[in-house]
Amino acid sequence: EPLKVGEKVEVFGLQSAAGRSLNGKSGTITKFDGAKGRFMVELGLPSLQSLKPENLKRVVTSSTPFTAPTDCYNGSSAGYTLL
Repeated sequence: EPLKVGEKVEVFGLQSAAGRSLNGKSGTITKFDGAKGRFMVELGLPSLQSLKPENLKRVVTSSTPFTAPTDCYNGSSAGYTLL
């Protein structure tokens, strides 16, 4: 299935000196540049990165919601005795 705007992706396989530092970084696709055949990806850097689809892999997020262990409570009243 093709990547889409809004999806979370991870960068991999870049070979250039500048590109190698981006390998392993995760971000969000912000738009597709059809003229260049590249995705604009927000990686938390000062500028958007223009990346080829073959250098991006979808980040699979767990569909299981996080549940805190029941033996500890760290909510807003943690450490207080409620009267």
